Amino acid sequence: MLLGMFACSHDDDEPVNNGTNKEQQGGGEETMDNTAYNYFGAEIYTRESFKYGRFEAKMKMAYAPGCISSMFLYYNDSYAGGGKPWNELDIEVIGKDQNGFQSNIITGSSSVKVTSEQKHSLSYPVDADYHVYVMEWTPDYVAWLVDGKEVRRTAAGDTKGQISALEETQSLRFNLWASSETGWVGKMNSKNIPITQYIDYVKVYSYDEESKSFAEAWTDDFDSFNTSRWGRGNWVMGLVTEKVANVVVEDGVLQLRLTKEAK
Repeated sequence: MLLGMFACSHDDDEPVNNGTNKEQQGGGEETMDNTAYNYFGAEIYTRESFKYGRFEAKMKMAYAPGCISSMFLYYNDSYAGGGKPWNELDIEVIGKDQNGFQSNIITGSSSVKVTSEQKHSLSYPVDADYHVYVMEWTPDYVAWLVDGKEVRRTAAGDTKGQISALEETQSLRFNLWASSETGWVGKMNSKNIPITQYIDYVKVYSYDEESKSFAEAWTDDFDSFNTSRWGRGNWVMGLVTEKVANVVVEDGVLQLRLTKEAK
Protein backbone atom coordinates (compact mmCIF):
# COMPACT_ATOMS: atom_id res chain seq x y z
CA MET A 1 0.00 0.00 0.00
CA LEU A 2 2.93 2.35 0.43
CA LEU A 3 1.37 4.27 3.23
CA GLY A 4 2.38 7.53 4.77
CA MET A 5 0.80 6.59 8.07
CA PHE A 6 0.25 7.66 11.61
CA ALA A 7 0.35 6.46 15.16
CA CYS A 8 -2.95 4.91 16.24
CA SER A 9 -3.36 6.26 19.75
CA HIS A 10 -5.87 8.96 18.82
CA ASP A 11 -9.63 8.91 19.29
CA ASP A 12 -11.76 8.24 16.22
CA ASP A 13 -13.27 11.72 16.27
CA GLU A 14 -9.99 13.55 16.81
CA PRO A 15 -8.79 15.20 13.58
CA VAL A 16 -5.54 13.72 12.31
CA ASN A 17 -2.93 15.31 10.06
CA ASN A 18 -0.87 12.28 9.18
CA GLY A 19 0.89 13.34 6.00
CA THR A 20 -0.64 10.43 4.13
CA ASN A 21 0.78 9.92 0.66
CA LYS A 22 0.05 6.63 -1.00
CA GLU A 23 0.36 8.03 -4.50
CA GLN A 24 3.61 6.18 -5.10
CA GLN A 25 2.71 3.16 -7.23
CA GLY A 26 2.27 3.44 -10.97
CA GLY A 27 2.59 6.63 -12.97
CA GLY A 28 -0.65 8.50 -13.23
CA GLU A 29 -2.10 11.94 -12.90
CA GLU A 30 -4.94 13.34 -10.84
CA THR A 31 -8.04 12.25 -12.72
CA MET A 32 -11.20 13.10 -10.86
CA ASP A 33 -13.68 13.06 -13.72
CA ASN A 34 -15.33 16.23 -12.39
CA THR A 35 -15.13 18.66 -9.51
CA ALA A 36 -18.74 18.33 -8.41
CA TYR A 37 -18.14 15.96 -5.49
CA ASN A 38 -16.14 15.38 -2.35
CA TYR A 39 -15.23 11.71 -1.82
CA PHE A 40 -15.11 9.80 1.45
CA GLY A 41 -13.55 6.41 2.22
CA ALA A 42 -13.31 4.19 5.29
CA GLU A 43 -10.72 2.33 7.37
CA ILE A 44 -10.64 0.17 10.48
CA TYR A 45 -7.54 -0.91 12.39
CA THR A 46 -6.91 -3.08 15.43
CA ARG A 47 -5.83 -1.25 18.54
CA GLU A 48 -3.60 -4.25 19.24
CA SER A 49 -0.46 -4.96 17.22
CA PHE A 50 0.88 -8.45 16.49
CA LYS A 51 4.24 -10.15 15.99
CA TYR A 52 3.49 -13.07 13.65
CA GLY A 53 0.15 -14.85 13.26
CA ARG A 54 -2.57 -15.91 10.86
CA PHE A 55 -5.06 -13.26 9.79
CA GLU A 56 -8.29 -14.37 8.14
CA ALA A 57 -11.31 -12.46 6.85
CA LYS A 58 -14.39 -13.50 4.91
CA MET A 59 -15.04 -10.58 2.57
CA LYS A 60 -16.82 -9.42 -0.51
CA MET A 61 -14.35 -6.89 -1.81
CA ALA A 62 -15.28 -3.63 -3.49
CA TYR A 63 -14.31 -2.82 -7.07
CA ALA A 64 -14.32 0.30 -9.21
CA PRO A 65 -11.65 1.84 -11.48
CA GLY A 66 -9.42 4.16 -9.48
CA CYS A 67 -10.27 2.51 -6.16
CA ILE A 68 -8.49 0.15 -3.73
CA SER A 69 -10.21 -2.36 -1.44
CA SER A 70 -7.79 -3.89 1.04
CA MET A 71 -6.74 -5.98 4.02
CA PHE A 72 -3.24 -5.38 5.35
CA LEU A 73 -0.79 -5.53 8.23
CA TYR A 74 1.16 -2.37 9.04
CA TYR A 75 3.79 -1.22 11.53
CA ASN A 76 2.22 1.94 12.88
CA ASP A 77 5.42 4.02 12.87
CA SER A 78 6.45 3.10 9.33
CA TYR A 79 5.67 6.59 8.09
CA ALA A 80 7.82 8.32 10.71
CA GLY A 81 11.30 8.06 9.18
CA GLY A 82 14.18 8.85 11.52
CA GLY A 83 15.59 5.37 11.23
CA LYS A 84 12.31 3.55 11.80
CA PRO A 85 11.67 0.66 9.38
CA TRP A 86 8.72 0.22 7.06
CA ASN A 87 6.90 -3.09 7.64
CA GLU A 88 3.71 -3.92 5.71
CA LEU A 89 1.89 -6.94 4.21
CA ASP A 90 -0.93 -6.36 1.71
CA ILE A 91 -3.98 -7.82 0.04
CA GLU A 92 -5.34 -5.23 -2.39
CA VAL A 93 -8.09 -5.31 -4.98
CA ILE A 94 -7.11 -2.55 -7.38
CA GLY A 95 -9.25 -0.76 -9.92
CA LYS A 96 -7.50 -2.21 -12.96
CA ASP A 97 -8.41 -5.82 -12.18
CA GLN A 98 -11.90 -7.02 -11.24
CA ASN A 99 -10.83 -10.68 -11.35
CA GLY A 100 -7.87 -10.70 -9.02
CA PHE A 101 -5.86 -8.97 -6.33
CA GLN A 102 -2.33 -7.81 -5.59
CA SER A 103 -0.17 -9.15 -2.75
CA ASN A 104 2.80 -7.17 -1.53
CA ILE A 105 5.53 -7.05 1.10
CA ILE A 106 6.88 -3.59 1.84
CA THR A 107 10.08 -3.15 3.83
CA GLY A 108 12.92 -0.63 3.85
CA SER A 109 12.08 2.85 5.14
CA SER A 110 9.78 5.77 4.41
CA SER A 111 12.42 7.23 2.10
CA VAL A 112 13.60 4.03 0.38
CA LYS A 113 10.99 1.28 0.18
CA VAL A 114 11.53 -2.31 -0.92
CA THR A 115 8.46 -3.94 -2.52
CA SER A 116 7.56 -7.28 -4.08
CA GLU A 117 4.15 -6.93 -5.71
CA GLN A 118 2.55 -9.98 -7.26
CA LYS A 119 -0.83 -10.20 -9.01
CA HIS A 120 -3.14 -13.16 -8.56
CA SER A 121 -5.91 -13.98 -11.01
CA LEU A 122 -9.14 -15.48 -9.73
CA SER A 123 -11.87 -17.22 -11.69
CA TYR A 124 -14.58 -14.78 -10.60
CA PRO A 125 -15.09 -11.06 -10.08
CA VAL A 126 -13.83 -10.17 -6.62
CA ASP A 127 -16.95 -8.12 -5.86
CA ALA A 128 -19.42 -10.84 -6.91
CA ASP A 129 -19.41 -12.95 -3.73
CA TYR A 130 -17.71 -13.61 -0.41
CA HIS A 131 -14.32 -15.32 -0.24
CA VAL A 132 -11.96 -16.13 2.62
CA TYR A 133 -8.67 -14.25 2.44
CA VAL A 134 -5.73 -15.22 4.68
CA MET A 135 -2.25 -13.92 5.39
CA GLU A 136 0.14 -16.07 7.43
CA TRP A 137 3.21 -14.35 8.88
CA THR A 138 5.95 -16.31 10.65
CA PRO A 139 9.72 -15.84 11.07
CA ASP A 140 10.15 -18.36 8.25
CA TYR A 141 7.66 -17.21 5.61
CA VAL A 142 4.71 -15.07 4.61
CA ALA A 143 1.87 -16.79 2.72
CA TRP A 144 -1.38 -15.65 1.10
CA LEU A 145 -4.41 -17.94 0.72
CA VAL A 146 -7.85 -17.55 -0.87
CA ASP A 147 -10.64 -20.02 -0.05
CA GLY A 148 -8.09 -22.42 1.44
CA LYS A 149 -5.76 -22.38 -1.56
CA GLU A 150 -2.28 -20.94 -1.15
CA VAL A 151 -1.54 -18.45 -3.95
CA ARG A 152 1.83 -17.10 -2.81
CA ARG A 153 4.60 -17.96 -0.35
CA THR A 154 7.75 -15.94 0.24
CA ALA A 155 10.25 -17.76 2.45
CA ALA A 156 13.11 -16.51 4.60
CA GLY A 157 16.27 -16.12 2.57
CA ASP A 158 14.39 -14.31 -0.21
CA THR A 159 16.65 -12.32 -2.49
CA LYS A 160 15.39 -8.95 -1.18
CA GLY A 161 15.73 -9.96 2.46
CA GLN A 162 12.16 -8.95 3.19
CA ILE A 163 11.13 -11.76 5.56
CA SER A 164 14.05 -11.05 7.89
CA ALA A 165 13.26 -7.31 7.67
CA LEU A 166 9.76 -7.81 9.11
CA GLU A 167 10.93 -7.09 12.65
CA GLU A 168 8.17 -4.90 14.08
CA THR A 169 4.71 -5.60 15.47
CA GLN A 170 1.91 -4.72 13.05
CA SER A 171 -1.75 -3.76 13.35
CA LEU A 172 -4.40 -5.40 11.17
CA ARG A 173 -6.23 -2.98 8.89
CA PHE A 174 -8.94 -2.85 6.24
CA ASN A 175 -9.62 0.16 4.07
CA LEU A 176 -11.42 1.43 0.98
CA TRP A 177 -10.07 4.49 -0.80
CA ALA A 178 -9.20 6.00 -4.19
CA SER A 179 -5.91 6.97 -5.82
CA SER A 180 -4.89 9.44 -8.51
CA GLU A 181 -2.32 6.93 -9.84
CA THR A 182 -4.07 5.81 -13.00
CA GLY A 183 -1.13 3.65 -14.03
CA TRP A 184 -1.69 1.56 -10.92
CA VAL A 185 -5.46 1.53 -10.37
CA GLY A 186 -7.14 3.12 -13.40
CA LYS A 187 -9.22 6.28 -13.57
CA MET A 188 -11.85 7.03 -10.97
CA ASN A 189 -15.28 8.05 -12.27
CA SER A 190 -18.02 9.46 -10.06
CA LYS A 191 -20.68 7.38 -11.83
CA ASN A 192 -19.18 4.24 -10.20
CA ILE A 193 -19.51 5.62 -6.68
CA PRO A 194 -20.73 4.59 -4.09
CA ILE A 195 -19.12 1.18 -3.56
CA THR A 196 -18.89 -1.03 -0.46
CA GLN A 197 -16.48 -3.62 0.94
CA TYR A 198 -18.28 -6.22 3.10
CA ILE A 199 -16.54 -8.08 5.95
CA ASP A 200 -18.47 -11.01 7.41
CA TYR A 201 -15.89 -11.96 10.04
CA VAL A 202 -12.26 -11.54 11.05
CA LYS A 203 -10.20 -14.22 12.81
CA VAL A 204 -6.78 -13.64 14.34
CA TYR A 205 -4.46 -16.49 15.31
CA SER A 206 -1.31 -16.25 17.40
CA TYR A 207 1.86 -18.08 16.35
CA ASP A 208 4.00 -20.27 18.61
CA GLU A 209 7.61 -20.21 17.39
CA GLU A 210 8.58 -23.36 19.28
CA SER A 211 5.81 -25.62 17.95
CA LYS A 212 5.49 -23.64 14.68
CA SER A 213 1.71 -23.71 15.03
CA PHE A 214 -1.18 -21.23 15.02
CA ALA A 215 -3.84 -20.95 17.73
CA GLU A 216 -7.03 -18.91 17.41
CA ALA A 217 -6.82 -15.78 19.57
CA TRP A 218 -10.17 -14.16 18.74
CA THR A 219 -12.97 -13.93 16.20
CA ASP A 220 -15.09 -10.88 15.47
CA ASP A 221 -18.45 -11.72 13.87
CA PHE A 222 -19.48 -8.04 13.85
CA ASP A 223 -22.68 -8.41 15.80
CA SER A 224 -21.68 -4.88 16.83
CA PHE A 225 -18.68 -2.59 16.39
CA ASN A 226 -16.20 -3.29 19.19
CA THR A 227 -14.51 0.04 19.90
CA SER A 228 -12.15 -1.63 22.37
CA ARG A 229 -10.80 -3.81 19.55
CA TRP A 230 -11.07 -1.49 16.53
CA GLY A 231 -10.39 2.12 15.70
CA ARG A 232 -11.75 3.98 12.64
CA GLY A 233 -9.81 6.19 10.26
CA ASN A 234 -10.48 9.90 9.77
CA TRP A 235 -7.57 11.05 7.62
CA VAL A 236 -6.90 11.88 3.98
CA MET A 237 -5.99 8.87 1.82
CA GLY A 238 -5.27 9.66 -1.81
CA LEU A 239 -8.41 11.22 -3.32
CA VAL A 240 -10.67 10.58 -0.33
CA THR A 241 -11.08 11.63 3.26
CA GLU A 242 -11.69 8.62 5.46
CA LYS A 243 -14.89 9.10 7.40
CA VAL A 244 -15.87 7.43 10.67
CA ALA A 245 -19.52 7.33 9.54
CA ASN A 246 -18.53 5.24 6.50
CA VAL A 247 -17.79 2.30 8.80
CA VAL A 248 -21.18 0.63 9.31
CA VAL A 249 -22.28 -2.63 10.95
CA GLU A 250 -25.56 -4.07 9.66
CA ASP A 251 -26.98 -7.59 10.09
CA GLY A 252 -23.71 -9.03 11.35
CA VAL A 253 -21.60 -7.61 8.52
CA LEU A 254 -19.14 -4.73 8.71
CA GLN A 255 -19.28 -2.39 5.73
CA LEU A 256 -16.56 -0.04 4.52
CA ARG A 257 -18.18 2.50 2.22
CA LEU A 258 -16.72 4.82 -0.40
CA THR A 259 -19.21 7.64 -0.97
CA LYS A 260 -19.55 11.01 -2.66
CA GLU A 261 -21.20 14.22 -1.57
CA ALA A 262 -22.02 17.16 -3.79
CA LYS A 263 -19.91 20.23 -3.09
